[in-house]
Amino acid sequence: METQSQSETSDETTNIKEITHQISSRIQTLHHSQLELISTLQYTVPDITSSLNLHLKVISSFNGRPFTPLPHPLPTPNPTSKRRIQPPPITPSLKITKLLHPEPLTEDPLTETGNGLSTVRAMVAVCLLERVPFTEIDSVDLVGKLESEGFQSVTAAEKAALKEVAGGDSLAAVETALRLMVEDNGGVQLEEVKVNAKVRVLVKGIDRVKLVKELPENKQNESNSNNLNNANAQSFGGQMMGQRGVMGRPRGMAVSAMHRPMGMGMYSPMGGSGGGGGGGGMNSKPPRSEEDDLKDLEALLNKKSFKEMQKSKTGEELLDLIHRPTARETAVAAKFKSKGGSQVKEYCTALTKEDCRRQTGSFISCEKVHFRRIIAAHTDMNLGDCSFLDTCRHMKTCKYVHYELDSTPDVPHMMMGVPAPSKPLKPQRAEYCSEVELGESQWINCDIRNFRMDILGQYGVIMADPPWDIHMELPYGTMADDEMRNLNIQALQTDGLIFLWVTGRAMELGRECLELWGYKRVEEIIWVKTNQLQRIIRTGRTGHWLNHSKEHCLVGIKGDPIVNRNIDTDVIVAEVRETSRKPDEMYPLLERISPRTRKLELFARMHNTHAGWMSLGNQLNGARLVDEGLRARFKAAYPEVEVQPQSPPRSSAMEVESRSPFARGESQPMSAQFSDVRPPESTTYAAAGESNSRNLDVEMATG
Repeated sequence: METQSQSETSDETTNIKEITHQISSRIQTLHHSQLELISTLQYTVPDITSSLNLHLKVISSFNGRPFTPLPHPLPTPNPTSKRRIQPPPITPSLKITKLLHPEPLTEDPLTETGNGLSTVRAMVAVCLLERVPFTEIDSVDLVGKLESEGFQSVTAAEKAALKEVAGGDSLAAVETALRLMVEDNGGVQLEEVKVNAKVRVLVKGIDRVKLVKELPENKQNESNSNNLNNANAQSFGGQMMGQRGVMGRPRGMAVSAMHRPMGMGMYSPMGGSGGGGGGGGMNSKPPRSEEDDLKDLEALLNKKSFKEMQKSKTGEELLDLIHRPTARETAVAAKFKSKGGSQVKEYCTALTKEDCRRQTGSFISCEKVHFRRIIAAHTDMNLGDCSFLDTCRHMKTCKYVHYELDSTPDVPHMMMGVPAPSKPLKPQRAEYCSEVELGESQWINCDIRNFRMDILGQYGVIMADPPWDIHMELPYGTMADDEMRNLNIQALQTDGLIFLWVTGRAMELGRECLELWGYKRVEEIIWVKTNQLQRIIRTGRTGHWLNHSKEHCLVGIKGDPIVNRNIDTDVIVAEVRETSRKPDEMYPLLERISPRTRKLELFARMHNTHAGWMSLGNQLNGARLVDEGLRARFKAAYPEVEVQPQSPPRSSAMEVESRSPFARGESQPMSAQFSDVRPPESTTYAAAGESNSRNLDVEMATG
């Protein structure tokens, strides 16, 4: 018996070695055929090698398998070789079957026919897979393509097998193979059509992933892997049956591998030992099939490239920019909002305040809206509420109960022990100057587009000379229209005036900005420009059609400011100086209109700084603030900016009163009133400006 078993073992070993050699040679043949196919495609797709290496590397890392790149250079394709990979021989599988199943196998009388149909199915699958892109084809055309000499993917032996199946009727064999493919895996979509009173099969569509399984090499790989797994399981079971158990069981009483509990420390065929810690075999990943690899490859191909992701991101940004509301749309929406927030109040479900206090058990009713019952002499409470309520036409005689809104307070203040609120004293207006600000000039070098306007406080007068984009060459930078609309001018004034310089196309935009900022245009000042000889300029540097000899200053009003009316004219005749510098006559004019109020100039330069004025612009020298409250707010918002002077001046009440224009009996021009508190270097400049203003007034009066 032992000699017979040893001979059987040696025969099995020889058989396994022969099978291994045949499989290895088959693998090398397939690998060489694939390389030749890739080399042939390289003439059409030059970068196919690098692309395949990248995809194979991703799939290998995902499956945990070693990655082997394609050889470089690829082998030269053989022009006489077939494009289709030949199916593997049947002999190895028969030998493996005999190895794994020693008992004799009974032959099926339909084996030959079944193998023929398998060959036909493989031929049909190859023909359908090569139709790229796929188009509909009927069974007659399919048979003609398979039997044609130009179809090199099918060998002569396979064409002969096609004719032998179904008694030489190739059409019936192909239609039978198509129907079997639909029943087995649904790889094709069929439809029966009538052609010349005969029923034919039309292939409407295919599933390439399922059709690949019809190829012989895929079926062979699946059968080999299943047989090898069964062989390992049976071999492992035989070894366990031949060994003595750990507990000393005799041969033949060992626990079967499939029924032994995994907690007993046995080896699991799925990998690892089945220890008491849960067992590595039960948690191991199942083997991946070719369908899983194809799905991974399809997901990788469907993934967006970096360029596509950038285009998608750019498109999303454009959509966000298009859907973002403009400054005009925001302003229009703000017009329809309720001032001070929503004013909607709810009605109390208890209707009256008495019922509300009774239900809540409190002495004070809730803050919702209540009603009060109208109880007249003729009212009968037992009848209930009138069905017409406030629409009743006979309220004076109606006996039912009617209602009206109850606006009376719950409890008077004296009954609650709290004195009635006294009328608060009217505080000083926020736009009036402090004692220190009245005689000192202040400025901040900043970018007005993103500067925090809320720290500056309220101003009675604002003058701005913006760098409008008038579509001309200018010696300074300009601001876009939307940047002008989005300036936070609303935070600077509640009650006051604004003077906005405009020119060219900015005249309409300036009116729009005034409306967006909450102003109503009430006036317009004209500056007539003169040259050194006091003649009107005829060669202005602005204007698309005519030379501009004047500039406009729009006057807007907001709230209820206290101003002096009808003391000045709306025309200023003054000499032109540096680029965009406005006449000095504006400062005393604004002081006469709104005396002793805080004044702010936007887009200012150093020559625009005046006593009692705050100047903002990006061409100023640092920051100079004298008001203590403003200094504290500015340092809290911009701690890294150094503020001058180090110790701001503190004027006493006597000094402020002595230099205040309201403490003097006679009326004097504003420039003379503040000449004693301006910096020394600007005194001469102020006097010249004052004399020039007076001379121009005299000339205009005499002319």
